[in-house]
Amino acid sequence: MKYILNNTKAYHTDQLNTLGWELTVCNALYPEKTPIRRILTRNDSYGHLLYEYLNRFVPMKNIRKIIEIGGGCGYLMKDFLDCDRSLEPCMLDISPYLLHKQKETLGEHRAVYREEDFLETDKAFLSEFDLAISNENIGDFPTLVNLDQEIFQLSSETTSYELAQAIYFFEQYKLDWPLSETFHFNLGALQALEKLCASGIPYIFLGEHSCEAIVPDTLRSVIHIQSTGTPEKISLKGHDEYSIQFSYLQRIAEAFGYTSFRGPFADFIPFTLTEQVRCALVSQGRSGDDDEIICQFIEDLYKYEYLVLIKQ
Repeated sequence: MKYILNNTKAYHTDQLNTLGWELTVCNALYPEKTPIRRILTRNDSYGHLLYEYLNRFVPMKNIRKIIEIGGGCGYLMKDFLDCDRSLEPCMLDISPYLLHKQKETLGEHRAVYREEDFLETDKAFLSEFDLAISNENIGDFPTLVNLDQEIFQLSSETTSYELAQAIYFFEQYKLDWPLSETFHFNLGALQALEKLCASGIPYIFLGEHSCEAIVPDTLRSVIHIQSTGTPEKISLKGHDEYSIQFSYLQRIAEAFGYTSFRGPFADFIPFTLTEQVRCALVSQGRSGDDDEIICQFIEDLYKYEYLVLIKQ
């Protein structure tokens, strides 16, 4: 079987020196004067909005030790600390550049910084945390590209480690078989979630570009998103990422006894569909720079999904 293991580790450890090439939803909302804040039901930053939303599921006032896996520039955690200065965050990142940015952003806030590959992190270390967050980065984990249906005829004892792991996940968690002849498989994302769940962390938040995104019926006339249902390549500067099959993540979490709540980022970043916003969406952002930014942002609010996992 011919397949490729897409791995972004070398890029993040040796080449990454800016996030400007891949503007996350979190980073897009950070500047106070960005035009996209003006369309929100409440003008605020990503981390503040997420913290408030998590309160619906998580007793945030009781959360103390929190680990963020892949903390970007540190904006999300800075917002969380604005909401509760008693939090004790651990920032775990594979990128020395981003860890440096996180230290700058968090400034005098008390935090622990660990430069390491999360897939190599000791599971026992994770058990001390109350909440784990992996926001807009699980698409960076290794992905098996161009697998075919032949994988289901192979034995995990006579094939490569990566294929054996894929077979393990399909068999262990009874994942639905892909319908297409060839497909991509979010191996690293599944390994990361399995590690988090096995550690017994009470609460977990995951957010990422989904390959199963759905637009509400009321907005389908102005927001056009086509989801294939299987991971898709996202080409970025110096590396490729893959969108995430959230139904597989749910299956793993539920096998470990977690209750899952899933939805689009629009659930916690609500916007007002004014006439200006509607026109921006209908024109696909061709009416001006602000309209283009607004159109792209609103589409991302539905392209990106989240999982809130609660250990029972």
